[in-house]
Amino acid sequence: MSSWRFSINNLTLLLLLAIGAMCANLYYQWRSPFSSTVSAAEQTPDQAESAESGNRGGGVRFVPISIKAYNEITQRPLFVEGRLPPAEPEPKTAGRTASKPLRLKLEGVAMMPENKVAIIRDLETNELYRVSQGMNKNDWKVESVDSESATVIRKGVKLELKLELEEKPVKQGRQTKRRAPARKKVNR
Repeated sequence: MSSWRFSINNLTLLLLLAIGAMCANLYYQWRSPFSSTVSAAEQTPDQAESAESGNRGGGVRFVPISIKAYNEITQRPLFVEGRLPPAEPEPKTAGRTASKPLRLKLEGVAMMPENKVAIIRDLETNELYRVSQGMNKNDWKVESVDSESATVIRKGVKLELKLELEEKPVKQGRQTKRRAPARKKVNR
């Protein structure tokens, strides 16, 4: 049994020595990254020139190109014929632009003791808004809500929305009740 323990101790020692040798090799490669094993035939003229100038100074230094040299590359679109940079956007004029008139429709009104809510549809986007009295939405404000109308203000211009009710004639007479369909009896 002692021979078994002795062999494990020897294997551990050999493993530690191998790890140490690998670490020393990595450290050596890290301290001298440029090796002289590349032949002169494999080097390009620029590499050979930089290697000669580096040998005079004791080592080759890498000097990165500044980011400003890449500005032209980043400004040109890649998949466009001619690869011209996009045109500069024209500055917007300071003059007033005519705003579109509001196209709103009052769909419904909910009257509660503490709150009045108007249900308004924007006809441009077909969106439905539930807006309380005094509430702002986009660039307009609901000033007042009544049982059949709502008043909307946009940039000082008032717009009165009326509730349009569709009147359906009510049939007079007795309505028949529908009965549930009869079930077939199954004998078991």
